[in-house]
Amino acid sequence: MEDMLQTSLLALGKIQETLLQDSQPSMIVTSSLATVMLKRQNISTLSSSSFTLHYPAPIHLGFPSASALDNLLRKNQSLNIQVTGLAFNPYEHFDKQNIVGSIGNVLLTSDHESLQIQDLLEEAEIIVWRDGSIETYPTTFNMSTDHFVITINITSLKESLIVLVEPENPLSITLYLGFQYQPNITHFQLNITLPKEQLWEKDEKYSWVLSPENLRHGTGTYHITAMVNESKKEPKQTSLGFSVTTATTQCFFWDLHNKTWKSNGCRVGPQSTITKTQCLCSHLTSVGSFFMALPRTVNIQDTVMLFHRVVHNPVGVALLASLLGFYIIFIVWAWRKDREDRKKIKVTILADNSPSSQSYYLIQVFTGYRRRAATTAKVILILYGSEGRSDPHHLSDPHKVVFEKGAQDVFLLTTRSPLGELHSIRLWHDNSGTSPSWYVNQVIVSDLATKKKWYFLCNCWLAVDLGDCRQDQVFTSVSKKELLSFRHLFSSMIVEKFTQEHLWLSVVTCSPWNQVTRVQRLSCCMTILICNMVINIMFWKLNSMEDRDMEDKVGPFAVTWSELLISIQTSSILFPINLIIGRIFPLIQRQEKIPPHFIPIQASSISDTTLVSVTTQKITEELKETVGFLHLKNSCSPSEWEGSNWNSDSVPDLFKQLSSLIHSHLDRQGGRWQQTGSLFANEVPENLHNLNHYLLRVLERLQSQCRTLLTSPSTKSHDFLDSASQLQSLRELVETHILSKARDLCSDITSFPILDSEEEKPALSSYLPKWSIYICWLLLGVTSLVSAFFTALYSLKLNKDQATSWVISMVLSVLQNIFIIQPVKVTILTVFLSLLLTRISWHNKEKEQQMRKILALLARCPSLSSPGLRDENNPIYKVPAVTSPVIIPERTMKEKQLFQLAREIFVQILFLVMLMISAHSERTYNKFYLNQAIQKRINNPFEEIKRIKHFYQWTNKTLIPNLYGKYRGFIAEGNSLLIGSVQIRQIRIPDAVSFPKRISPSEQVKFYYQYQEDQKNYGVNWTPLDLNSTNQESIWCYQNEEVLGGYPIQGQFAVYSGGGYVVTLGNNSKDSNRILQHLKQNHWLDRHTRSLFVSFVVYNANVNLFCVVTLILESNGVGAFFNSIKVNSLQITQTHRSFIWFTASNVIYFLLLFYYIFIQVSRLRQQGWKYFTKKGNILDTSIILITFIMLVLQVKGVFLHKRVMDRYRHNKSRFISFHEVVQVAFALTYLLGFLVLLTTIRLWSLLRLNPRLQIISTTLRRAWDEVVGFLLIILILLTGYSIAFNILFGWSIADYKTFFNSAVTIVGLLMGIFDYHEVITLDPVLGSFLIITSVILLVLVIVNLFVSAIMLTFRKERKSIMKEAPLTEILLQKLSNLLGIRRPQKAPEQRVPAAAGTNMETAENELA
Repeated sequence: MEDMLQTSLLALGKIQETLLQDSQPSMIVTSSLATVMLKRQNISTLSSSSFTLHYPAPIHLGFPSASALDNLLRKNQSLNIQVTGLAFNPYEHFDKQNIVGSIGNVLLTSDHESLQIQDLLEEAEIIVWRDGSIETYPTTFNMSTDHFVITINITSLKESLIVLVEPENPLSITLYLGFQYQPNITHFQLNITLPKEQLWEKDEKYSWVLSPENLRHGTGTYHITAMVNESKKEPKQTSLGFSVTTATTQCFFWDLHNKTWKSNGCRVGPQSTITKTQCLCSHLTSVGSFFMALPRTVNIQDTVMLFHRVVHNPVGVALLASLLGFYIIFIVWAWRKDREDRKKIKVTILADNSPSSQSYYLIQVFTGYRRRAATTAKVILILYGSEGRSDPHHLSDPHKVVFEKGAQDVFLLTTRSPLGELHSIRLWHDNSGTSPSWYVNQVIVSDLATKKKWYFLCNCWLAVDLGDCRQDQVFTSVSKKELLSFRHLFSSMIVEKFTQEHLWLSVVTCSPWNQVTRVQRLSCCMTILICNMVINIMFWKLNSMEDRDMEDKVGPFAVTWSELLISIQTSSILFPINLIIGRIFPLIQRQEKIPPHFIPIQASSISDTTLVSVTTQKITEELKETVGFLHLKNSCSPSEWEGSNWNSDSVPDLFKQLSSLIHSHLDRQGGRWQQTGSLFANEVPENLHNLNHYLLRVLERLQSQCRTLLTSPSTKSHDFLDSASQLQSLRELVETHILSKARDLCSDITSFPILDSEEEKPALSSYLPKWSIYICWLLLGVTSLVSAFFTALYSLKLNKDQATSWVISMVLSVLQNIFIIQPVKVTILTVFLSLLLTRISWHNKEKEQQMRKILALLARCPSLSSPGLRDENNPIYKVPAVTSPVIIPERTMKEKQLFQLAREIFVQILFLVMLMISAHSERTYNKFYLNQAIQKRINNPFEEIKRIKHFYQWTNKTLIPNLYGKYRGFIAEGNSLLIGSVQIRQIRIPDAVSFPKRISPSEQVKFYYQYQEDQKNYGVNWTPLDLNSTNQESIWCYQNEEVLGGYPIQGQFAVYSGGGYVVTLGNNSKDSNRILQHLKQNHWLDRHTRSLFVSFVVYNANVNLFCVVTLILESNGVGAFFNSIKVNSLQITQTHRSFIWFTASNVIYFLLLFYYIFIQVSRLRQQGWKYFTKKGNILDTSIILITFIMLVLQVKGVFLHKRVMDRYRHNKSRFISFHEVVQVAFALTYLLGFLVLLTTIRLWSLLRLNPRLQIISTTLRRAWDEVVGFLLIILILLTGYSIAFNILFGWSIADYKTFFNSAVTIVGLLMGIFDYHEVITLDPVLGSFLIITSVILLVLVIVNLFVSAIMLTFRKERKSIMKEAPLTEILLQKLSNLLGIRRPQKAPEQRVPAAAGTNMETAENELA
């Protein structure tokens, strides 16, 4: 860009010397981006002369005195002066310096040489103006006193300060400057009286320019006191209005050698104002200025008068008052919720604990956040350790509701003896209550004696209608590796962070165990909201209503892009404040202190067999529990175990089942068979080792009980004798397995310490005093009050419309904080912590603090023993029997299908809508009007070309006048720019295959083929090439596709190559006429010309469209030319408004696409190769592939357009081919249409699961035989009539000139689109006969029979619609229940046709 600019300026200097004659000493050239003044100046009048340029880049240049130009005056007699004003920065790609406003360039030449003006003894003056749209952020206020103070923070000494103090009425004021003190009449650093006496322009009247030399104290805070001169103040004025604007500016010049902006040698002059900068420089080159308005200030000394304007603009104050009212209401609600939460913070000692128990286990149960996650059923828990298991315990609390959505419930469970190392737990419920389904997230079990804890990650439903439809499941403890895996950490922490650390959302979803209360969270939200308001209004853009109306609006709401930009800036500034305020209360939470040795000393283990009498019923229950436990642990056992009688009460049968399960368990550990679907698939060796120890203890206990019963006379000895020997062999087998696997234990443990040893160190909050929380409240209160105060002051400065616009921007900023900043903060923090925790052993301090709080609550309990209210006969303690696989209820299956179908339909509709928006944003009706305008100007005379002489007449009378208009570069209509030049290309036939002058009827003229194309080089007038000649014109030489960058093109009679003999017309009408005259005189077109192509490209900036035009003339041997035209309009770049919506819709579209990709990858993993056998999957895959192909084509189109435009900028006189861009655009259009079709079909495939919609496809399927027969008959008749019409009328009527045209016309006859007048006029008899018979046979007979056959089948299928409630009926019933609308229930039908059910099932399979 820099080289091009310098070359252009030098070229203008050379042109200047030619154009500027004595009769015309000056010239001014103006465009939309620049103004250039060319002037020849006598050296004697150069000194102290000045030059001024106006729109679009105002510039003023003033030369110094003669003494400063002494060296220049001695060497030259006359000079050519070139002053250029640029409205843009041409050097922004080389230096990112923020240059604001016009850029002035001065170039002096003499005798064809450029003169370098530098190191002048006296400074030259260059004044550059700025655009009036630049924001200056003035502060307007009224004051009742005679003075006010302006405070300014200076951060750089390179810039000059401009202070503009404008009174409402003419007034004399004096400004006093002071550094770090408020100056007055007697104590000040500098002063000035305004208005100034000597003025060059009106805007300098109340401006004060302070250079870096005036600010000699350096950076810091400067105060300017404005004092009204009493002698000139009108006595009737009680309130004075002022507008204060402060800004900084600096002058720069462009260093050609270093290619950067520099400021040495240039300074800001005293005539600078808010709208212009006066630069005084010792050298002349490109000069620009920097300008930045400082944030506005508020005069708080006169707030009483400011608040008198509340009646005129109550928006800001009313908003603050409303926020206060809502805050009071919500703070009462939050306080009540906190009071309820405090009741939930407790450790429940289970009532069914045994009073003689000696081992204490802390149970933490976490319920998930899913819909219907809470349960009303009675939940039972059993712990399994290496030394035994606990009794079933009912997890309940009589004083609070347990297992609510997202709740954490803590229980104390006791056992008679230690369980050793835990490896499993068993959870079930009795499916009672109104909402028994329960989604359990995880369970943490802590052994208070050994100070260990185990994690059991559940993440599943215990329900008969959700998930796996199981209400009884066994869960295994996880290892450290699995617990700290990224997948688990991210999935668990993302929910926790959103519900606990999303500042706005956590007000509703925070856990009672969290240390930050809802009142504190709500107060932080209120403070952030008020800070957001004051930051937003400080940097608010004070647009006039005219400026606001000119801006683009977002949708139907009056939301301008400036409001959106201000809201984004506010959110960015608020982000660190958000982080600080959000962490105030968590940092001061005090660490709980745990008293040492608060757990009773654990007694020695006592065998259960010595305390409980042994009976056959006890052994049966023990066997059933163990068999059930092993069955749940190995839920996917081989098929031979599935046929066993699990509910048998026979002891031998139970022993047999136990033996089978133990053998299966040991065989799997030995690797004899793998079952990837079982719960053992990823189990760590330590858990298996503990499980084997548990089985060994169970076998020992059962063996001991069997021996006891064998000594009893009432026992059938033969029942237990075989069992005892079987137990002995199982025991030996398990012991052998334990010994063989002992050496394989790895270091991946499953137990963790209750508290991290590092956490024993005092936290930061331990050193803080108890009253530090009051400091936090004071900080929030002061921040809120100060922010609210300044927000009220700022809002009162705005008028009502501006305040309303500010509220819109503020609301947008708050929404960004809630829905963008907070989620982004939570997501980034979650990803960071998840990646961090996978690599280092780092504990969650909040979780550790919660554990300390639980232990502290437990320590404060007066007694850990329970009253022993356990009723062994209560059925809830009975272990559920092992049953056959659960059959999901039909209604539940339908509801699952309903929600899945509703979700897919919603996503598909949203997907289709975004696709439609994206497709519509690339279409514009202006393409049609532009094509019509081009065709009307060129095509109408073009259609009359039949011979070569007509072509030259058309070019002279139509083409040239229309393509070369009054304005250089634009075509005649003045709105479109001609891109490049016009290309005329012909394809010739060699003499050997050219058409002879005489031909007999029996001879056949050969058709055109590309290999027959003439590719020789000729001399002028197609004479043989003279090899000795050096002056050879290119128009007589063949150029292939590669050289021309051409492409094959489809004509009416053939496909022509992209090569040929080419002529490029000039850049103006005079050159073009001269070239065409040369072609005509030298017979460039003759009888060997096979086809002729005229190509050009225009661009209309008003509608942002490129129009690629190709005019084709073909000769097929008849002796005349046949014409055709191809006009293609392209919108390659988006406008500002359409670009926003195009980008937004594409972002949403690709998010949905990634969701589809995730779904399809999941299905592919589940279904394997069967995935490609289902139509729905193929449809989804096609949509995804086409979308990515379109994305690649869009990127390719952008690069092709950039390459084409680079070629145009490099050489504007050549022809620029847009063929590849057009082809890419066509491909995108076809793919987009096909994609919309596939997406609509996909939506239809989802909607047709309703039998009423599916009846259409069912009807066509059942009537397929009749449909095929009728279609065959119609095809035969259509073919016969097409051939007949083509033979009889093809020689005269264009609609029948080919068989294809004739077939299309006959199809139009079937639809009622037919012009019979031409046929009857040409041949009344045959024409009438063919028309009448075709109407009778095709329309009245065949088509009616075809429709009748389909309607008959449709009537049959309509009667066989399923009488049961379809999915849509369930959906309507759900919506009615949600809205409280009673819908009449339909009486159930007795008969359900099998056919309809089969069709529904088939449709569901296709959907999958």
